[in-house]
Amino acid sequence: MSIYDVIVIGAGFSGLTAARDLREAGRRVLVLEARDRIGGSTWYQADAFDGFGLEMGGTWIVPQQAHVFAEARRYGVRITGDTPPGRLTWSAHGTVRDTLLPVGPDEYGALEHAVRALVAASERLDPDRPLSEQDLADLDVPIGRWADEAGLTGDARELMVSWFCGCANARDDVGSALDIIRWMAAMDHSLWGMVRASVLGCTFTDGTVSLADAIAADARRPPGGAELRLSSPVRAVHDDGTAVTVTIEGGARVRARRVLVTVPIGVLGDIRFTPELPPDKLAASRENHAGQGQKIWALARNVPADLSGFGWGTDFDYVGAMGTTDRGEVLVCFAPEHDRVDADDLADVQRAVRDFAPDAEVVDAHTHRWVDDEYSKGTWATFRAGQFGRYELALGRPEGRVHFAGSHTARRWRAFIDGAIESGGRAAAELLAADAGGRTGGKDPAERTVRP
Repeated sequence: MSIYDVIVIGAGFSGLTAARDLREAGRRVLVLEARDRIGGSTWYQADAFDGFGLEMGGTWIVPQQAHVFAEARRYGVRITGDTPPGRLTWSAHGTVRDTLLPVGPDEYGALEHAVRALVAASERLDPDRPLSEQDLADLDVPIGRWADEAGLTGDARELMVSWFCGCANARDDVGSALDIIRWMAAMDHSLWGMVRASVLGCTFTDGTVSLADAIAADARRPPGGAELRLSSPVRAVHDDGTAVTVTIEGGARVRARRVLVTVPIGVLGDIRFTPELPPDKLAASRENHAGQGQKIWALARNVPADLSGFGWGTDFDYVGAMGTTDRGEVLVCFAPEHDRVDADDLADVQRAVRDFAPDAEVVDAHTHRWVDDEYSKGTWATFRAGQFGRYELALGRPEGRVHFAGSHTARRWRAFIDGAIESGGRAAAELLAADAGGRTGGKDPAERTVRP
């Protein structure tokens, strides 16, 4: 049987970056992707709303995300700069507040305390080092608990908790406060920077697919271009200590000297590994991550073209205008639980949007239920409270000839596109280092002729 140097499982940004780097190093690479498309947890639908393209998954990037901006420059991929909104809309339990600040004058002190608490927590973090090695266990707690222990009160507390839940796409009793505080640390401890990184950053002019396609084309470029097989879910990975056999749904088998697995945390357990994965990886997959919320696109009339709304005690914790069509404003909406709003029921979407724009008339809606997607099992990979200490380093640790990447294994920008690219580059370097001096010239080790 012929053998690849590396089989990459998953054609998201992590897998594509690794395949490209390995191809550049002269390795023979096969990429297996379960879906019928590349991009993983990003998915640009170019004509969803009257020709207005929608990002069903990852969307925003900021200049502080050096990896993704470097890739965009490398391939000449166009980026649309971020424009701060002219105003912010605050919704307190569905009541829109037409004020500069989200709280009344009697709570200015509480708001200042909340901001100070967030800045102080952020300044304890070095986002370029493993957080599990920085004595931060008191921050790796549920979002709501962190708010209480930090002494947040009133509407200031509700706003901060709702914002954290929006960033996490997770409930306040599940998502780790540390994982969201990390966003602010990665933005040089800037509060405004954290807001930009969440929903107000730059976007890809032609969608995230423009960069994914560019990296994939480079990875496949001859001579020695990587092979890409779509609609090829991996069901088993068998490391015999000499090479690795990968079984694809339907029974087809391929072999490689090493394998790189880039699937999401919750999907790891759906692949049969031999030898079995160690207990920490299996436990992480069983628990899955906390990002189990919603991202819903709505098309609405009677909505301000500059709407950028944060809310607490509302079903959507953020609603923002992203563009205009002949039928209305395109709104992106987030909720921390996967069943808060029924995207198939325009009346229900309208009800939730009206917490931010009381006169809104929703005429269309579109979503992808990432939590029900067997190849994702969630939105972006926010850790559950306590998972940093248990699994942060374990998830990226090699197991024999099987290596692991994905945005959930990144450092500074884990769970972002930038983190996926970072992890793919890291994994490619790791594979090349492990491979040094052991190349087999594309032959199965079991078939090599042993000479005296």
